[in-house]
Amino acid sequence: MSQRAPGPRRLPIACCGRASGSCQGFDLGSWWRMVSVPTPSLLVPPLAASCGEGSLPSLRPSQLPLMCLPQHNLVPQPPMPKYIDPSDELILEDELQRIKLEGAVEVQRLVTGTIFAVYGYEQDNGKFLVEDHCFASLPPALPRNGPSSDRFVLLASGLGLGSGSGESLLSTQLLLDVVTGQLGAEGQQSCAAHISRVILAGNMLSQNTQSRDTLNKAKYLTKKTQAASVEAMKMLDEILLQLCSSVPVDVMPGEFDPTNYMLPQQPLHHCMLPLASAYATLRLVTNPYQADVDGVRFLGTSGQNISDIFKYSSMDNYLEILEWTLLAGHISPTAPDTLGCYPFYNLDPFIVTECPHVYFCGNAPRFQSKLLTGEDGQQVLLVTVPAFSTTQTACLINLRNLSCQPISFSGFGAEDDDGDMEVKH
Repeated sequence: MSQRAPGPRRLPIACCGRASGSCQGFDLGSWWRMVSVPTPSLLVPPLAASCGEGSLPSLRPSQLPLMCLPQHNLVPQPPMPKYIDPSDELILEDELQRIKLEGAVEVQRLVTGTIFAVYGYEQDNGKFLVEDHCFASLPPALPRNGPSSDRFVLLASGLGLGSGSGESLLSTQLLLDVVTGQLGAEGQQSCAAHISRVILAGNMLSQNTQSRDTLNKAKYLTKKTQAASVEAMKMLDEILLQLCSSVPVDVMPGEFDPTNYMLPQQPLHHCMLPLASAYATLRLVTNPYQADVDGVRFLGTSGQNISDIFKYSSMDNYLEILEWTLLAGHISPTAPDTLGCYPFYNLDPFIVTECPHVYFCGNAPRFQSKLLTGEDGQQVLLVTVPAFSTTQTACLINLRNLSCQPISFSGFGAEDDDGDMEVKH
């Protein structure tokens, strides 16, 4: 029996990413030994690897130069909106070896840690030519047992307390008055009476409360100085006190809030909120956060994962990135490469195993929403919640039909001659 001469063979290779037990026991070295056998076709088992994007050192920020700045008087690298370059390359690698990818794949769109499958063959130059690729797509759907009448969930993020902006504080108070039913027309008050829960998605405190310059000062200069976050936390406690007296509130931590930096972020400690903690309606939760509200599954983050992908990808739309992470089956693929993450050993908690009904991210530049429908009939409402301190906008989600609308608050602006206050649905 004669054999065909060896030539280009199409090899389906699954890039399984981290914490996938079914991929153990196979490496790229074994793959190269197998493809050297002159067989007509070959089915390669999944690889325990991840897809990485290699950026130029001149663009991607490195921590090593930052450590040498004080000793050598070096100027730190200026921040950039995007850390991508046309010369970036995609590399499929595991613990032993790596292989470069080229062909039918958008290099600038993918980021390190992307979970996807590629189909193609190895070329003579040692690179893998990708003819096709696919993502995990939406996971199995959960049954949605939503209410038969209108019930709402209010999403807000980025209150930015401690920034010193009077307009932001006024808009925050308008938000409180609307939720508690003390402001608005009869229809707006009726809508506020049907709010089942308020979810605050991170960055309750402003970036100005970080006070990082005090770390470089002598202790005797800051001995009697109070951290800016102390007054901001008191303001947050008073705001939550008003909300918790009328509606359940879930508070997620964010990038500038007093909790741990690495994902998943732990809840704010109740001792920092002595007034609001007396109410059972206050829930201090983690980031990312998952919850069931009246039979509807919510899954969301405070936005660090989306903003980090925005920096290292050509995608410019937060809603597009939000949809992409759900289709890729991973909330935060760039962690721990460019985003701080706890080093989990046996299980990756960011893998999406069940399809949520509402998937949101906080602290986005603007409000966007989209109802995504999967191949198996899954329906997911994607929502980018804007930073309230800059947009004065929150989101109202109807649990009955998964519709979403922004609710904006405008205070006494300089352009308003009559000085009226306005609430827009």
